[in-house]
Amino acid sequence: MSTSEYPVPGQQPVVASPARPRNGMGVAALVVGVASLVAALSFVLFPLGFIGGIVAVIFGIIASTRGRARGATNSGQAVAGIVCGVLALVIAVTFGVRVGTLVARNTSVFTRFDNCIAKASHRSAVSSCIARLSTDIRP
Repeated sequence: MSTSEYPVPGQQPVVASPARPRNGMGVAALVVGVASLVAALSFVLFPLGFIGGIVAVIFGIIASTRGRARGATNSGQAVAGIVCGVLALVIAVTFGVRVGTLVARNTSVFTRFDNCIAKASHRSAVSSCIARLSTDIRP
């Protein structure tokens, strides 16, 4: 063994400076914000994107205020979570309004389609119901 492995008598060991605290809520805000943004961009899951966006914004605000008070090092993650959450909210509300408007304008078309499908006895009748729906629906 070499002598470099043993501490030299009288020499103080080097102590690393304590790490600044990190903020777990900032990480949570970022993760929920990104997940809600992905959900909002998928047409089917936009209601989950709305809920996730609200949660991400709340987590981000809490993380940001706690981070300032405690001196956390990852405030950027909290801000990114807030931004992703707000974007998810905007996209989900836009999709919700568009889908709600589409359904409100075409209530009678959907009722006729439902009755047509209920009376269809074979595949070609179902196909004609779907074709009729596609021509009758108004954007």
